[in-house]
Amino acid sequence: MRRLAEYKHVVWDWNGTLLDDLHICLDSLNALLALDDRAPVTRERYLEVFEFPVIKVYRALGFPTDDRSFKAGSIAYMAYYESRRHEAGLHTGARETLGAIRAAGLGQSVLSAYRHDLLETIVRDHGLGDFFTGLSGNGDIYAAGKAERARGHREALGLAPHDVLYIGDTVHDAETAAAMGADCVLVAHGHQPRHKLEATGSRIVADFAELRALL
Repeated sequence: MRRLAEYKHVVWDWNGTLLDDLHICLDSLNALLALDDRAPVTRERYLEVFEFPVIKVYRALGFPTDDRSFKAGSIAYMAYYESRRHEAGLHTGARETLGAIRAAGLGQSVLSAYRHDLLETIVRDHGLGDFFTGLSGNGDIYAAGKAERARGHREALGLAPHDVLYIGDTVHDAETAAAMGADCVLVAHGHQPRHKLEATGSRIVADFAELRALL
């Protein structure tokens, strides 16, 4: 695989990749299960069922997924998540990694399934705005995914596919990178287990220290 410094731009996923929010997502999901008087899921179970679009997670856990029920559940989930999002810190080494990539002369941006206005706020709250040339979030809270926005994001950067590297933490991030035409690195510290990430054929790193070693 090419060294990171051989690219011109890194596109980042946010939740689970830069932001260490797995514990809040797990608690939010269990709060939703509690509303239905159902037993909580473990961290291991969460990692196994999590995927995009998120409606598949609801379906796997037995929630009704008709349009009205799914939207109501999503609103309840997001209300809990947003009430605790200030508790989520960056993954160890995230800021250092952003700085190292910037020092290597690469541009950086974020492509996320998080709602756009919330993405702007949380990136600002963590003092990371100066690292990124752009942020692209979803238009709603239902986390359908981002592959459909991937090519447009890259084209807006004015870059060819081979100039871009996408970094994420899920199988969907590999799909998003493919839609963008870009190479992909997946960091195995987020919302899916390493064995699922390995099935994508992408380069896998354990953490940001290993990622920086690719510079």
